[in-house]
Amino acid sequence: MTARMSRPSRRAFASGLRRRNLFATVVLAGLSLMALIVPERGLAATTPPPPPPAPPPQAPPQPYDTQLLRLSEILGSLSYLTSICDSTQRDPFRAQMQALIDTEANASPRREEFAGAYNRGYRGLASTYARCTDNARALIRRFREEGVSITRQVRNLYGGG
Repeated sequence: MTARMSRPSRRAFASGLRRRNLFATVVLAGLSLMALIVPERGLAATTPPPPPPAPPPQAPPQPYDTQLLRLSEILGSLSYLTSICDSTQRDPFRAQMQALIDTEANASPRREEFAGAYNRGYRGLASTYARCTDNARALIRRFREEGVSITRQVRNLYGGG
């Protein structure tokens, strides 16, 4: 035999259940928000974060690096100057720079150094020359001569193809 509840007691019981469910929902929502807002507390704080990966080993500096960095800067300068003085010619200096980076600068820090030198040469002249002038043409000749000279020096002193 089951006891039946009167209508007022059923309402009170249902109201109590709703309040408990509402309370439980509010508590769970609050805990969830706390976990999102303060993730360093709780279980995450007990386990230390994994150490960052070690940077790739940097190649030792080569004795000819300063010369190659200057050559990179010259290639950037020539790339800009030929783009304003002979826009019909395809830019061979960018491809030469890419070949130099691929050959000499395998590690990321060296790549950034070589690319930075190229960009310095390019931007340095871009801020000076807006159009081709006689002086810009003279610079092209001087930079080509200096680039050939550096290439020969490095090849003669340190070998290479």
